[in-house]
Amino acid sequence: MKTMGSSTQPNSRFKIAAPAVVLAGALGFAVSAQAGDFPPDCTIANWGDNVGLSDDFTGYQGSENRRYGGPCGLRVPFDDAGAAYLIDPSPMAEADYIARFYAFLNNAGDEDIIIFAAQDDDGEDQVRVWYNVPAAGDISLQVFDANDEDTILTFEDVGSGWHSIEFSWSSDASAEIAFTVDGMDDEVANVDTSGILIAEAQLGNVEGTDTGGYVDFDDFVSNRMTRPGRLLRGDANDNGEVNLGDVLAVRAEALGTSFAAGQPDCNENGEVNLGDVLCTRSLALSGE
Repeated sequence: MKTMGSSTQPNSRFKIAAPAVVLAGALGFAVSAQAGDFPPDCTIANWGDNVGLSDDFTGYQGSENRRYGGPCGLRVPFDDAGAAYLIDPSPMAEADYIARFYAFLNNAGDEDIIIFAAQDDDGEDQVRVWYNVPAAGDISLQVFDANDEDTILTFEDVGSGWHSIEFSWSSDASAEIAFTVDGMDDEVANVDTSGILIAEAQLGNVEGTDTGGYVDFDDFVSNRMTRPGRLLRGDANDNGEVNLGDVLAVRAEALGTSFAAGQPDCNENGEVNLGDVLCTRSLALSGE
């Protein structure tokens, strides 16, 4: 699978959300979430380049889709229709590649699946993110070295709900590869990745695996120099802090009058309801 990268900027970034706004300049490439109408107009065009996806796969909360940030979400099937994935257009033979995305895996099934992959210029996988590997409920990062041997870093039995998944990869004779799920302490390994460059990446059902299930994705970012980290849980109005305004924004969505622009699913269980109002209120009062 070959794609043309769109930027060689050192901080090139591709964030999957919807609707889309392109930001130019030193950031390279970015797509950011906007609040949109109620209900929002969710189309696959908002999410960028893809294979095997259409408007049927994106929607708003309550329309058989879940989302973490912004009004629209993306549901990728793992069924007999084959491969279906989003394409990160930013890498062009990169010696550094950092990525973070959110995944809701409750309905993925029990089989081993690849939910992210990045390849070199020959189309060979150099990085993979697996679910249910090595055991059910585990999330693992698989990294290949210069001798085509692999190293696997794992977070075991991560549980239900939304998960932030982040890794930092570089090309070096003793590269420090870092991997984290849900902001937990990094799992780290030193790997000989010398001579390897990342030229393309995909998020979704990369291998076309049929489990009879699906995975919801949101908020994918790829950088070259800085790690994005987790989004601010409970920041429903997307202003960088959690306060009374966020409580009101979550309450409005739970009542069905508007969609929050930020991250209203405070308890990260895949729904926005009274539980999130209480969760956001608790965070606002605690000042965390």
